Amino acid sequence: MNLSMLEFLLQQAWQSIRRNGLMSLATSSNMTVALIILSSFFLATINLEHMADVEARKANITVDLTEDADPGKVEAALLGDQRVASTDYRTEDETLRDVAETLGLDYETLKTTLENPLPASIRVTPKNPQDVPAIAEAAENIEGVAKVKYRQQITEKLLTLARGIKIAGIVAAVLMGLATLLIVSTTIRLTIYARRREVRIMQLVGATDWFIRLPFILEGAFHGIMGGALSTVLVLASYSYTHMYVQQHLEFLALIYNTTFMVLFGLGTLLCGVLFGAAGSWIGLRTYLRHV
Repeated sequence: MNLSMLEFLLQQAWQSIRRNGLMSLATSSNMTVALIILSSFFLATINLEHMADVEARKANITVDLTEDADPGKVEAALLGDQRVASTDYRTEDETLRDVAETLGLDYETLKTTLENPLPASIRVTPKNPQDVPAIAEAAENIEGVAKVKYRQQITEKLLTLARGIKIAGIVAAVLMGLATLLIVSTTIRLTIYARRREVRIMQLVGATDWFIRLPFILEGAFHGIMGGALSTVLVLASYSYTHMYVQQHLEFLALIYNTTFMVLFGLGTLLCGVLFGAAGSWIGLRTYLRHV
């Protein structure tokens, strides 16, 4: 395809959009609504997965030491495991202080009223929360380790939840994408039907199917850009307000919010709009041309 042909097709697409203003507006509006639903679902899914992952990453392992243990050797053995991110040695007094803070008790009063029964310990942070059970099992075999503790049930449930959300999100995203494509192709098929006389004239003068398709595909891409841009503005504005509200009133929730994420989300929505618009036009026109 040469440059003059591309310019001609772009002119044809633009003239068709201008001549059918009302239908173009309806198509762009349907694209906007469909992309708002799809992108809102994506934001909800990715944030649920993020929050579950954040909670799972808070999980750590407490390794209690025997009285005659060499803390340096135990730490070296733990750090020798490639799955371990860091270790933090806690003396008997520091362990007691941690317990007092957790229970909301006064450390000095607790220290003077009873003999410290707690052993020295090492707090282990894994690189990946999925490896917590395996690291704990390996730590039990290290010389000088008395006991290994971690919140097994809570950690495993959080990890299961994170995996479940990810799988459900992928499946639902595919279904939502197919539903969006169906809505778009149906809307564009109505546009094609309204211009069936124009399509028939092009066929009678010998235009190939691809020559007929390309202006409609370009129109679909245009509607996708318009729908993607408008849905991006509306969804990101709503998301920014939601993030601000969560920060003020629900600080325990961790939403993804940074410039890189917002830019990538906007570009992704625009790209989805273009792809859905072009694919919807191609599917709609292909079905129509097959029956004429």
